[in-house]
Amino acid sequence: MRAILLIGLFGFFLYYARKDFIFHGRGRKVSMTEHVLHGGIGFTLAGLFVQAMMGNHGLMLVALAGFALIGGIDEYLFHRDIPGEESDIHAKEHLALLMFIVTTMVLDWMIAHQWRVGDLLAPLGADS
Repeated sequence: MRAILLIGLFGFFLYYARKDFIFHGRGRKVSMTEHVLHGGIGFTLAGLFVQAMMGNHGLMLVALAGFALIGGIDEYLFHRDIPGEESDIHAKEHLALLMFIVTTMVLDWMIAHQWRVGDLLAPLGADS
């Protein structure tokens, strides 16, 4: 069930990543430097996905840090004054990726704690 959920959520991200890729062909042409950055982003996201599927949170977070670094450079250098449609696609991509990462971490925590929701809420004072 975990794998199905995570693959589905990553597929949601890939849907918007594909829309972004298509937009670059028809809406805003990108330079070779931006293409290289996008390749780096793709590489880090592939690593993030593989490590998430394997349950290696440490390496998943290393890949996420790489994504944040390369993506931040891409955003800073090339995404000022981009068309609204592309900005909208990026926002949806980022939301989908966040949903994937949070779900991965929560599912793995819940599995490690035998699905005891009370353990999750205990730090909030729900057990007292």
